[in-house]
Amino acid sequence: MGGIGTAFANPLALLGFLSLIPIVILYLIKPKPRDIKIPSLMFILDAERKKHRYETMLRKIIRDPLMLMQLLFLILLTLAMAAPFYTANEIVRADHTVIIIDASASMQAENPSRFDRAKDAAEKFVSGRTSIIMAKNIPVVVLQRGGRSGAKDALNRIAPGATTASIGDAIILATNMIEDEKGAIVVISDFSNTDSDSIAASKMLANADGIDVTYKQVGNDAGNIGITYGKLARKGDSYEYICNIKNYLDDKKTVPIEIFRNGKKTLTDSVTVPAHSSELFALTDVEPGATIVSLKQKDSLKIDDRAYIAIPVVAKRKILIVSETKNPPAKIALNSLPDTECSIVKPPVLPSFDDYDLVVIGDITTNSLLPGTFNDLASFVQSGGSLVILASSDLADIETEGLLPVQISGKAGAATLETSMPTEFTKDIAFEDVSAIMHLRSEPADGAIVTVIADDNSPMLAYQKHGSGTVFYSGFGEGDSTWNDFHTRVDYPIFWRQIVDWMSGVRGIEEYNIRTGRMLPLGGMQKVKTPSDTVETDNLLFDEVGGYRIGDDDLAANLYDPLESDLSIHPMSEGARTLTPDIVKAEVEKELWTYLIILVMFIAGFELYYLRARGEL
Repeated sequence: MGGIGTAFANPLALLGFLSLIPIVILYLIKPKPRDIKIPSLMFILDAERKKHRYETMLRKIIRDPLMLMQLLFLILLTLAMAAPFYTANEIVRADHTVIIIDASASMQAENPSRFDRAKDAAEKFVSGRTSIIMAKNIPVVVLQRGGRSGAKDALNRIAPGATTASIGDAIILATNMIEDEKGAIVVISDFSNTDSDSIAASKMLANADGIDVTYKQVGNDAGNIGITYGKLARKGDSYEYICNIKNYLDDKKTVPIEIFRNGKKTLTDSVTVPAHSSELFALTDVEPGATIVSLKQKDSLKIDDRAYIAIPVVAKRKILIVSETKNPPAKIALNSLPDTECSIVKPPVLPSFDDYDLVVIGDITTNSLLPGTFNDLASFVQSGGSLVILASSDLADIETEGLLPVQISGKAGAATLETSMPTEFTKDIAFEDVSAIMHLRSEPADGAIVTVIADDNSPMLAYQKHGSGTVFYSGFGEGDSTWNDFHTRVDYPIFWRQIVDWMSGVRGIEEYNIRTGRMLPLGGMQKVKTPSDTVETDNLLFDEVGGYRIGDDDLAANLYDPLESDLSIHPMSEGARTLTPDIVKAEVEKELWTYLIILVMFIAGFELYYLRARGEL
């Protein structure tokens, strides 16, 4: 027992001590027997009484047992009414037990799994009021203040995820769930590669609220070989996949590998991995669709034996370039992109814009376009088309029918550039290294979003929504060395690929290949096909490895976590491994008023007996 403190549940009752004052006064002024005064002795007796007056009063109080009993009676009765108690941490069965179960990827290891052992252990801690939290990277409340039957039903339903475990966050959540009641928190985990500092800090906060936190460790050391890293990179018209295969065993292993593309096995290979080391495995010419890299090695954890790859099938996009220049660098860059069909047309006679997905207005003059051309472009954009307008010498003098995302005021000289807002189409592009010799001085139009600016705050890249479509402005032009050197840089084709993908609604490849543990807002309730089920949600947690389908998009989720794949365990104390419900601690209030009432009744009975013995009853 520790942390003892004493308090009163009803401190106002201590005002009852004021009742002692009239009792003392009553005994002091109690009438005395009348004395007969003898004249010859009067002087001597008066002097004696005057000398010992106060001593007589004190002696009267002390020598009268009845008064002492009555004072003690009132003192004990007042204390009993104040309801004194003391608090102490004792071994108890908590009124409210919050059970935290580690639901991370490593809990799927072994047979029976660590998670199954955790559920078996959790059943023993179910109390009259039980809450259950699954510790994933985001803690999930499975049951709140349920009964025994509800707790056991919840334990039967839950399954481990393929994420990390934020046990510290789960302890804080459990602390907030325990209100003013006798509560305890039990954490059941393999404690494999957990954040011990976060757990210790959260436990300290719970202890400060008088809540005991106890650990129960499950599982044993286990060997594993898994895919702990993976990355897709575009190589021309296809992709290259590189993954890291790590061997946690004490022996060198040759791991067989099978490749499946859209459900069919297309390749077998193998890689030899030394003990406690890693080896890279590369897969080239990965085409659109679903690809699986599978390790055919028996070990204790299955979810890191497969890597899932999702590459979207992109329809060929038709691009029209309108320019007075025959073969500008912008056209060369666009023509090199996969999944595109690029045409360049010299004005004024132009084809129907509705036959194209993207229209690029390049180097034009005030006389290049026929009247009404920008009206046609406005209708094209309003109906969902994408329009790119490139800076040119006469652009400020051309009526664009309000489509241009900037307001041009003239030309300016050299400038340094800065990315003001990173986006999908500006990543991996070093705009600050571009040598800008000349640019158009401008300011954003109302509602325009600027992503790259010059040092005079002129937008170099900006875009604006019009109806269902988007208009994009590039201050770099279509590739003129008298303006800048952007078109000579190696990232120029990358820039155009990202622009075309972004304006076509094609996200970056990393948006289709996700690590587990990510939360994706969907913007509204949607049906999602997960690797194991179909759910309806507005916020999707990727807590399983495998393929997902959201609307028309196919996505893949992988663990890719070397710590979760490491199944080694550092055993905790014997108590943590053999913990039973009998040693759960909680803060207990020990009431004292019952003992005081017993004493009050005893004194009252003894006082009656004393009065009867004196003959006063």
